Amino acid sequence: MLRALLVLTLSATPLETAKTHLDAGRLDDVLFALDGQTFGKDETPRAAALLGDAARLAVAKKDELLAMQFAQMALKLDPKQPQALEAMARTARSQQQFELAERACDDWLALDGANPQARLLRAELANDAGEWDRALSLLEGLKLSGPDAKRAQAAKTKAAREAADRKTSLTAVRSLERQLALAQTRHVPGEGPRVAANTSDVVIYTTSWCGYCKKAKELLTSKRVDFVEKDVEKDPKASEELAQKAAQAGVRPQGVPVLDIRGKLILGFDARAITDAL
Repeated sequence: MLRALLVLTLSATPLETAKTHLDAGRLDDVLFALDGQTFGKDETPRAAALLGDAARLAVAKKDELLAMQFAQMALKLDPKQPQALEAMARTARSQQQFELAERACDDWLALDGANPQARLLRAELANDAGEWDRALSLLEGLKLSGPDAKRAQAAKTKAAREAADRKTSLTAVRSLERQLALAQTRHVPGEGPRVAANTSDVVIYTTSWCGYCKKAKELLTSKRVDFVEKDVEKDPKASEELAQKAAQAGVRPQGVPVLDIRGKLILGFDARAITDAL
């Protein structure tokens, strides 16, 4: 019996061996069976599909390293392998590789634009990027159940709230623009600073309802950076101070947040620019 089983194992192709391991949930053995293998024209689609299934199982098992490896192997064989694209998108998002996640999810959606899982994940990625209107569009009419329905509702609530905040901000933006224009007409080039020096290296100008302001403050807090917050809506002096700084710097903010990091103004929530300035 053992001899017969050994003969069958030795005569099996790498794909057949990998399929046996996959059915048993042995992902490490699947990788061992297929790593470094080359496949003929007829075998390539089967190999890509098997690797895609392995990538999805690795995601389910929360093994991100294997999920990414299987997805990369599958997509090398077939750039349009849907299970691999899904695994790549989910794993990349979990690892905060947002650009990679967006590309993979967009490719996944290109294959099946009605796929509710793909639309939900892309909507969540849109929320991550602050693309509230796009998130709401993707979630429109989406039918899901169980935990996915709760995720979709949470994503929709967040996008709707942030989109409303952005619309509300237009009044404050116009007010700030008028103050900036006035300050720039008063500012004489070459003139020294017209505002008092801040006691902190980092000052953030905000409003209480601004979603991007919250993100900027969370970023500073996560990096353990001390900062002073000034609400330009509630504090007229803060608004005037920002207007004068913008005039001196020759820039015109289109809203908040605006960060003053050791004299350098950063307009809006730009995580990379903020991190570089710090």
